[in-house]
Parts: sequence; structure tokens; C-alpha cells
Amino acid sequence: MKRLYWTNPELFETEVEVKTIADCKVTTDPVIFHSDEGGQPADIGSIGQANVKNVEIIDGQIFHTLDKPLSDGKYIARLNKQHRLYTASQHTAQHIISGISEKRFGLETTGVHIGLDRCTVDFDKKIDWETVKNIEQQSMEVVTLNIPVETVFNDTDVRIRSNSKEIEADTIRVVKIGDYDKSACCGAHLKLTGQIGIIRIFDIESKKQGVRIFFLAGTKALEHSQTETSILRELRKSAGCSSSELLAIFEKALSHSKELTKEINRLWSRMLPDIAKSAMVAKFESTKIGIQVVDIPRQLITKLAGMMAETFDGAGIVVSDTSIAISSNGINANDLLRKIQDTIGGKGGGSPKAANGKLSRTVTTDEVISILKHF
Repeated sequence: MKRLYWTNPELFETEVEVKTIADCKVTTDPVIFHSDEGGQPADIGSIGQANVKNVEIIDGQIFHTLDKPLSDGKYIARLNKQHRLYTASQHTAQHIISGISEKRFGLETTGVHIGLDRCTVDFDKKIDWETVKNIEQQSMEVVTLNIPVETVFNDTDVRIRSNSKEIEADTIRVVKIGDYDKSACCGAHLKLTGQIGIIRIFDIESKKQGVRIFFLAGTKALEHSQTETSILRELRKSAGCSSSELLAIFEKALSHSKELTKEINRLWSRMLPDIAKSAMVAKFESTKIGIQVVDIPRQLITKLAGMMAETFDGAGIVVSDTSIAISSNGINANDLLRKIQDTIGGKGGGSPKAANGKLSRTVTTDEVISILKHF
């Protein structure tokens, strides 16, 4: 089975021999559709009049799932060129990033994902943002050098990354990019690094003992950078400052906001006893239940419910927007919550003493009382 995407990645249309294996599942010879493996999404396109829904490897053989059945015979297979160029650009960029990260910074690639909106590479060690910037800069140098992306077979002196799999037991396909990377790979790539255009690493997060970086290449990278530039431009306009001043202004505003929030919560806390006393009270059997539907900070509703339970020596139910908290000295708080959520909808839980959660919509005091009448 000849995989033309290994050696001729710019072949987007050719005649293939189709053999039906099952309903809407076929094999082709040769193969131009890359399968869903190695962290790279499958190619999309058409074979004859049928659209290719998925391409996968089962027991070493590539199967194409179609949206309609085809009879055995010869058909024209057509790749979605834009989709292939996108995934090939991202995958080629990943090889450059991984190669440079290993050779220059001692980072081992432990995972790769080529997504349709963002791509990731996982490394085995922690790194800081300055290192990420250096990796990005050196990756762009490889792009500008316009180095050929070569395919060789059965090279034993090669790096096999943990996410790579051999498609055939007797074949190891190797992708080589100058002196920057040489690793076993089953994916589709570009022919020259210059075709990538641009590589941008735009985020980093901790992952177990290492890190995960987020990147994009080509047009997608440009679109992402343009979006971030537009956001920066609007922020500069709102703040009336330069980009270099934005961080200091933001940190000052954030600090001020935290101080205001702390003061507001302090004032609300002083008001809580009066709010607790003003609650609507409903009596069920021998238990008094205070009910308060009020717009207060969400982090205070549990405290208010507890105050109401003490005030009425029973239970307290507080609803703020769609958040709910119940405290009880008698009747089961979790049962109360479930009864309300059975009628209103939502999620949450707790214990006989205290329960909290979210409702699917806002409610009124009268609605809560009506529900409790059937408790």
C-alpha cells in the first residue's frame, strides 16, 4: 500500500483503485489521504462522488470511511487542499519546535497535538517564558532558511518520540529537517520550511513534571497575532497609554478592584444580620424556614443561610441570582435542595446540615415557598 503523502505531500488529486471492505468503508491504492494518527488530524476530501468522513489505521491498513457507498473500481481522489496545508504546516512547525527544543535546550517532547484551532507540544521539563521566546525565535530562523523537509526510510539512527507509532513493522519513515530535527513520523508535511511562513508560540502551562506550549503556524498564526494586536490596540485606547505601560496600569486597576471588593464584602457582612431577620418565614411541621431571595455577593450566601438558620432556630434558604445555599439545624438541607432542584432544575448537593449549588434559572420567594409546601 503506497502512501503518497509521505513522499509527495503536494499531490492533492490522483486516480486511485477503490476496494470496498464494508458498507461505506474502503481502501485505496495508492493512498493520498493521511490518517488520523501521530497527533495530526485525518485529511478530508472526496473519492468519486463520496465525501471522506474519516481515515483511520486498523491492523496496519488504512481505511477510508465515506458518506455513501462506492463500488469497487477506479475513481479520482481529491484532498481538501486548504485542510491539508493547514495540518501539514502545523506538523512541520512542530518538528522544528521539538528539534530545536531538544538540541538547544535539552527538552524531550512527550506529546503532540495538531488541533484545528490550536496546537500543542508537551515537554518533560519546566521552562520559563524567556526560554519559550528563544525557542520561537530560533524556530523562525529555520523557517527563513527555507530548508527542505526530507523523507527517508529505515534509518536506525533516529529519534522516535513517545507519541509516534510505526505504521508497518518493517518500515520506519523518518522526517529530516537539516540538522534541526530527524525523527520517526507518520504524518504529512510541507516540502520546504519556508512554506510555513510564520510560527508563533502564544501560551504555556504546567503539565505534571513538564510543560505544555501552545502554538500556531502559517495563516492561523497570523490571524491569532492580528486578534491579539486588535485587543492590545483597544486596551491602549481605553487606558490612554502605550503597550509597555499596560501591565502596570492593569495591575494597579486589579489591586484597586480587590480593595473595593473587600470593602464591599465588609459592608455586606455588616448588613447580613438585618437581612437575615427580614427574611420571609415559612413553617413546615415544627420547623421554621427562612427564605431570602436577594442580590448579594455569591461568597456570602452560605454565611447568610447559616445566620437565618440560627435566627429562626430552623433552616435558612438563600438564593442570589441562580446560586443557592441552605443551612439547617433540623430539617435535612440536602433534601430541601433536591426538592427545589427537582422543580427548577440545577446541580449541587451537600449534607443534612448544609447544601449549596446552582439553579437552572432565577426564582422568586413565592416560588420557593410553593415548592416547599409539597415537601
